[in-house]
Formats: sequence, structure tokens, C-alpha cells
Amino acid sequence: MVTRLKNTDSIVRWHPWQRRFFSDRARVSVAVWHRQAGKDFCAAGKAVDDAMNTGQDWFIVSVTQRQADETARKAQSFAKAYKHALKLIGEIRYDEEQFDAYDKSIDHHFRFTAHQITLPNGARVVSLPGRDPDSLAGLTGNVIFTEFGLFPGGGYDHWRVVFPLCTRGYQVLVISTPRGKNTKLYELFSDPKTYGVHFQPITASLAEGFVLKDNNGQPCTLEEFKRLYRDEMGWRREYLCEFTGDLEALISWAVLEAAGSLAECKPAVARVEGDGALPSGFFDALAIGDGRPEIGWDVARTGHISALWINRSRGGSTRRTLSHLVMMHNAPFALQRSIVQAAMDANRKSVGCGDATGLGADSNETLEARYGGRWQPVVFTSRSKSDLASGLLTTYQDADQVLPPIDGELKYIHTDIYALQC
Repeated sequence: MVTRLKNTDSIVRWHPWQRRFFSDRARVSVAVWHRQAGKDFCAAGKAVDDAMNTGQDWFIVSVTQRQADETARKAQSFAKAYKHALKLIGEIRYDEEQFDAYDKSIDHHFRFTAHQITLPNGARVVSLPGRDPDSLAGLTGNVIFTEFGLFPGGGYDHWRVVFPLCTRGYQVLVISTPRGKNTKLYELFSDPKTYGVHFQPITASLAEGFVLKDNNGQPCTLEEFKRLYRDEMGWRREYLCEFTGDLEALISWAVLEAAGSLAECKPAVARVEGDGALPSGFFDALAIGDGRPEIGWDVARTGHISALWINRSRGGSTRRTLSHLVMMHNAPFALQRSIVQAAMDANRKSVGCGDATGLGADSNETLEARYGGRWQPVVFTSRSKSDLASGLLTTYQDADQVLPPIDGELKYIHTDIYALQC
């Protein structure tokens, strides 16, 4: 067998949550971690360490071969680090034969192929596609289920096939970001008394020294990172590690792509920060043409963005095109109202509606008094949300709404709409 390293985890500098998971010797360990927390990296290290010191095989199983190979590549890095560390120790024993620390024979006992690592003691780390649970029947060894929340059928059939392994003395590592609650992942995660459960949302990692970085690789705050991400549903699931139920997107991505492919021109976009102002003449184009401007205002004061969205139909068509978008952050209500009024006043045919729930009640009363039947306050209730969702779904399915190109700088519009759930 291979000489055991006295301090295995000294090969790598672990984050605290990775060290806890690495040291857990439970038969079933469940890691529900946020993106970039290093769950694949840690699980790969755990597999190589155990294989080196027990001689047992490990199988990395994912829905696709590609995903399994990604984790296997991290295992290769650990195997190479182990090889280097054993050379530094000065010896490696294999079948009772001792080699010199710098003898090339050491290298020959670490073998790497496309989907398999073979270690000096004969233990293997193998990557496998696992979409079909029956393909896993007959495995003998330890298993890593990577991104288990994505497995077909909630992963129940896969668990039924693999569970007997842990009753025979092997380990099963289940690593994933969360998905719906109707999954085996959620069932395992919800039973910390029976299984080794490791929960790591982004907030916990930041408290333990994790550093968030923006798209330029520079450190940034949590709020800055969330603003760059621009996906509320994704943020809750991928970074706060919430099991967000079994809800699906209200509008499919394919339908949103189709809406972007219809765009003939880019909308006018402006951002107002604090007491700032719109560019001069920003709404002048609303007075030109025969299409009626349709205005929607989502009210916010601090933290969230207050958004003004303007649709316009062209040439007698019922198809609506996003013509103007104004995003207001930390803008006083009086300034927000003046911007909405400027949009309404630019064309006497304009109609609009606004969020009259909570903070927006007073402003919407003011606008309704000023424009009469041209302005409609909307109070968000279960019924009104349902009606809005139904209308929105019909609009996109009938190709009556045009969006900017999906591959352009305004892609976040598509992701925000995609975040709306049934």
C-alpha cells in the first residue's frame, strides 16, 4: 500500500467549510453549497485521499460524461499533488517494494486516462455518465453524485440503485446546488440526524473569509455582486442555496429568444442615480409616429431599481416593441413622478399603469388625478398577479412583444423575465 501522509490536508489550503466536509467520514455526506464554493474540488480531493489510503475505488457520477469529467480533472490535480508530496517525503511503498524518492518508477504508478485515474495501490477514480440509473447497478466502491439536484426523476431511482453501497462500508458523497423540493437531494438534506449534511450559502462563506469578485476579477460587495448577477430566482437558488420549490419559468427561454429575434432597433435606455436627470429630449421620439405609447412603472425607493418600461406598436401592428427603458436607483419619489409625467406628456395618446402597492400608493393617486382614465393604479394581490401572469404569458406566446436582441448588452431584460415563475 502507499505510505500514508501524516497531514493529508496540508497538500491544499482549504476554506473552513471545505475542511469540515473533507474531514467528515459519514457513510453519506451531503454538500449543498453556493456556486464557487469549491464543492467539486473538495469532493475530488476527498476521493483521491481516501483511495490512496484505503485502496478502494471511487466513481464520479453525473448526468453527463462531460460534467463527470470536470470533477475527474480536479481529482487528477489532487493525484499529481499526492505524487509530488510522496516524492518530498522520500519514499513510496508499493507491494512491499521501496523506490527512491526521485526514481521515475514512482511516476509510472500514477496512470491517467480520459475517464480514469489509477493510483499506485491499484485504486481507481473513474468518471461515469449516470443518466440511466440501471447503468450504475453492480458498482463496487465509493460514489460521488455531482449536481445531484439535476438528476432525472429527482434522483430517486439513482439513489435506490446506489444506496446499498454505503451499507457495505463504502461512502456516498452527494454534492449539488439546490433545485426543487421534490427531489432525493432535498430529502437527504432535510435529515441531518441521519446523514452528514453541510450547508453553505454565500452569506456563510463571506462570514468565513470568502471574497466575492466582479466580472473584472476585482473584489466587490454582496450587493454589487447581486446587482451584476441580475437574476433574483437564480440568486436565491444558486447563492443563497434555497430550495425554491418545483416551480418553472412562466415563459420559456426559447420564447424569449424568439422575442429578441424580432427586434428592429434598440430601445432608448437611461439610468438615473439619486437626484440625477434624464438626458435632454429623452422622450421626444414618443411624439413621433402613430403608435400609442404604453407605459408601465414599477415603484421602488432604495435598494431595488424603480423601472419605467414603455412599449410602442408600429404601423398599425398589434406587436409591441420596447422603445424606452428608464432605471431609477435611490431616486426621490417626486423625481420618479416627474419622469413618469414627462413620458405621459410626450404624447397625449399615452396610457400607463403603475405599482400602487405600499410605497407607490400616493404617487399613483397623484398620477390618476392628473391623467384620469389614461392612468391606472395596480395593487398587487394574488388575483391581480395571476391576471398579469396570464396576460404576460399570452403576449409572449402570441409573439406580440418584441425585446432587444438576446445576445446584446440588454440580455438582463430576458433573464429578469425568465425569473418569473408559474
